[in-house]
Amino acid sequence: MLKNSVLQIRKLGKRFKSSEKGATAIEFAMVAFPFFALMGVIIETGAMMFTEYGLQAAVQEAARTARTGSAQGANKSAADFKTLICKNASIGASCTSNLVVYANSYTSWAQLASNMPSFISIGVKDDGTAGASAYKLGAPVCPSSLVATYDWTFTMPLMNYLGNIKGNTARRLVGFAMFQTEPYPSSGGSAC
Repeated sequence: MLKNSVLQIRKLGKRFKSSEKGATAIEFAMVAFPFFALMGVIIETGAMMFTEYGLQAAVQEAARTARTGSAQGANKSAADFKTLICKNASIGASCTSNLVVYANSYTSWAQLASNMPSFISIGVKDDGTAGASAYKLGAPVCPSSLVATYDWTFTMPLMNYLGNIKGNTARRLVGFAMFQTEPYPSSGGSAC
């Protein structure tokens, strides 16, 4: 009886060893996590790049209103500019809370080049304090800059190689425009 049991176990072992049923499921289980993780990284990278492109286009559109003097004539506030950029960028519900607008006017292009802060320093710093801020649209014929930053927090855990803020858990996206305001009619004087 014991000998029959041992023979049956050996036969069962040989059958199990030569069987290929379920091999596809096991192979898929081995590659499923890396495959879906890679797909998630690709999708999030694409969404992030699309958002940055939309932000850049929205900043260019908002800068056009400052360049022509229509924003100054309408007394647009920083909040109005933020709303305009968010509307044109189509970022989503978190736009107004994560978007920082920096607008400044200078007396010369050299002053703009030497005083323009890095986009990493515009917005909330890693320690939670406020970064560089300004809102001065500029008088006629003045070199000006408009920068909008949006902090994209990663959802995929493997994205930190693209991070540049918050311990590489987020990326500061930026849209910027540098321009000289046109000689629009101004009631407030013409000094830069």
